[in-house]
Amino acid sequence: MPQGWGDLAGPTGRGSTALAHINPDQNANRRRWDRHLHAFADLREGLAPTEPGASQLNGALSGTIVGVKDIIDVAGMPTRNGSATCADAPAATQDAPVVAALRQAGAHIIGKMVTTEFAFTDPTDCRNPYDLSRSPGGSSSGSGAAVGAGVVDIALGTQTAGSLCRPAAYCGAVGFKPGYGILPTLGATPLAPSFDTVGIIARSVDLAARAFDAMCPNRPDVDTKRPEGCAGCRMLLDSTTPIAPETEGALSDAAERLGQVCGAVAETPTSVDAETVVADHRIVMNHEAYMAHGHLLRGNRADLLRPKFRAALQAGAAIPTTEAADALLRLDGARDSFWAEMEDADILLTLPVPDGAPKMGETTGFQYWLTCWTVFRGPLISLPWGLDRLGRPRAVMLAAKPGAEATLLAVAAALEGLAPPLPAPKLPD
Repeated sequence: MPQGWGDLAGPTGRGSTALAHINPDQNANRRRWDRHLHAFADLREGLAPTEPGASQLNGALSGTIVGVKDIIDVAGMPTRNGSATCADAPAATQDAPVVAALRQAGAHIIGKMVTTEFAFTDPTDCRNPYDLSRSPGGSSSGSGAAVGAGVVDIALGTQTAGSLCRPAAYCGAVGFKPGYGILPTLGATPLAPSFDTVGIIARSVDLAARAFDAMCPNRPDVDTKRPEGCAGCRMLLDSTTPIAPETEGALSDAAERLGQVCGAVAETPTSVDAETVVADHRIVMNHEAYMAHGHLLRGNRADLLRPKFRAALQAGAAIPTTEAADALLRLDGARDSFWAEMEDADILLTLPVPDGAPKMGETTGFQYWLTCWTVFRGPLISLPWGLDRLGRPRAVMLAAKPGAEATLLAVAAALEGLAPPLPAPKLPD
């Protein structure tokens, strides 16, 4: 985790039996940060121990402070989806299953995190904790910013294209996207169900693994000891995207250190056409977004939509179901071809983004590569890798085959221990 965070958010030691309690100093510091970040859509200090829905006294996450992306239901809080069309939404009557599981493990849910509208690409007012003039990424904007600032230990997010790993990368946090369909999306507002995946942004790999354990208790235990005998490879999905020299340096450094974990790390090419994958993903995403939210184009609420999301719904309305089905079949074929090429690799080392966070403006950042990785449906984990010369967090990413979450988390924990230090962001005056 970034140096200097200490116990700002809350205690994180495994086996703690203390009630997830936030003291007034932590509350005040969180609010001071959020006057600059605008990461919280709904900040509350949590339920008293006797109230319904309060966190359990014991559990693997006792003492951890958690925020939840505002497309995921939290009992007693409205789910507004980052949209003016949901401004009058009533409070949710129950937690989404992933939220309920975190509570059961002792996590303390303190609020809802800012999201782009319906988890699409219209930028928010949320800012990057390392540089307030820069974007935190999207669509899990508030989740990435709050973890990066150290004001929460864990934040739930979602990824349909690059919506979780990108803000983690830009904000200096760990971003873990499990394989498609591993965690339930019940209680989460859909964007494109063929890709929507609940994931975790956290201060460390250990915290991400513990949160995943809580939400997915029936999977094999994660062995966080040094993995033996895994085969690693270094790869990029295309050769046309310019990469900042410092980002390329992070990848090279991480490949050398991954060799200490996995043995030799080979360079592996792929024949998958990333441009076609991204185009087909957009066809399916726009079509499915229209199927879920096309009703918003009718009536007075259409004027309340943000421009990029409204344009996506309008584009989706013009896509026949057969065209979307054909695009999905092509994506299935690209995924099968990719993993056939990677048959001999247990862990793939790559980059989530080619450069640090962009300036605030019209974009939430680069998602081209992450769109492909989301289509491939395996687990992903973005790891902080020091700062660049502008003071922006750098990041590398590990990927694995579908179903290999345990291997991925074990390798990520080992590699995290070899990563360069990441200074904590400074609270502005």
